[in-house]
Amino acid sequence: MKIAAITRNPKNSPNMAEKDLAILQSTATLLRNRGITVDILKESEYTGEEYYDIIFHMSRNDNTLAMLEQAQKNGARVINSASAVRQCEREAFTMILHKNNIAQPPYHILDDNSLPPETGYPMWLKKCKGWSCHPHDVCMATNKDETQEAINSFRARGTQRILCCKHIQGDIVKFYGVADKFFHWQYPDAQKTKFGLEKLNGAIQRYTFDCDKLKSMAHAAAQAIGIEIFGGDCIITPEGDIVIIDFNDFPSFSSCHNEAASAIADIITTPKTDNE
Repeated sequence: MKIAAITRNPKNSPNMAEKDLAILQSTATLLRNRGITVDILKESEYTGEEYYDIIFHMSRNDNTLAMLEQAQKNGARVINSASAVRQCEREAFTMILHKNNIAQPPYHILDDNSLPPETGYPMWLKKCKGWSCHPHDVCMATNKDETQEAINSFRARGTQRILCCKHIQGDIVKFYGVADKFFHWQYPDAQKTKFGLEKLNGAIQRYTFDCDKLKSMAHAAAQAIGIEIFGGDCIITPEGDIVIIDFNDFPSFSSCHNEAASAIADIITTPKTDNE
């Protein structure tokens, strides 16, 4: 068995490039300890010409995803599949959660010159296409002027479609999963943040919530998206309700590194059945 591990381009990994690389390297080490050949490749080094039985990757590049899609058609197992990665773009996973009745904030999609409905402040404005790579790809607006300023900033950077959603006050909880092998949740770590937006929800109050329900919701979202290695953010309201606000393909797992690497190695070496 020959396996490739493809890293994430640092431009798609702001402030997290080292942590993203670390989880791939640790997983590769575990697989090598099991006697399996693993090549670690940068996105720029992967051409799709060499055959691999399994490819696990963190790519979000359209060209790389197209090559991985072709590799899958040629018989390789790709984790996460290219289609699942694309469905973790913000607008795509928002539509999937809506279709599957998985709780998320009320939202509205802005395009061209449209403006958000007057539904109250604060509200969040987020880039629909792709992932958050710029500090202002996700921002909070507390009044009409700030909303217009944010929209102007998005449009100046070439972003036309913007997700506008209601702010949900409560505790932020981050969650991580690897198929049915591993699940972990935690409150945000101020030292392990992409842009530091978590602080806008205020101090953690540790509201009581149903951990099993969070796990069930996260796995339901992952199954609907078709993704095996995932992470995300949710809000726990004072009443204990759970509302998913973000969902990502292959996070860095920096807070649960060893356990996640072991689980990823396990799913890589476990053959998939026809009904998976």
